[in-house]
Amino acid sequence: MMAGRRAGTMGELNPLRAVTGRGRPLPWRARCRLRLEAWAARLHRRPVNPEHQLGRLGEELAYWFLRREGYTIVARNYRLPRQGGELDLIGREGETLAFVEVKSRERRGQYSALGAVDGDKRRQLQRLARAYRQRIGHDGPIRFDVVAVYDARGPRPEIELHRDAFAAD
Repeated sequence: MMAGRRAGTMGELNPLRAVTGRGRPLPWRARCRLRLEAWAARLHRRPVNPEHQLGRLGEELAYWFLRREGYTIVARNYRLPRQGGELDLIGREGETLAFVEVKSRERRGQYSALGAVDGDKRRQLQRLARAYRQRIGHDGPIRFDVVAVYDARGPRPEIELHRDAFAAD
């Protein structure tokens, strides 16, 4: 096997085993640069989904909006291992723990953000909230909020906060 190549791959360089022409290992800076270039190449192969980008931008705008409204954000993008779903934002407002679902829309004419949180989504959010509360040992009041972000990519996005959007079971 040649130096700098991994067994079983089609000539992929292993930055940790790469050597100079004289048989000496590359300096650590060069190995780090090679490693970073390999990661960058992998990242750029993935196509960027515009809906995913819009959702992430909406979550970021909602985060800062809620901070200005007095929320203390304690978690972002909370997931349970091996189970579907995600809690976009979890924040505290006083003693109340608020689980926030963020819905982003290109424009206001599309179906409502609040309407997108249907029965299945509510049950999923409640299941994740129960697990989170159990994990941190919170016995105080909770509520579920929905933040609607319209025209997130525009110069003046509109953000609506629907406090206590649906009841906790």
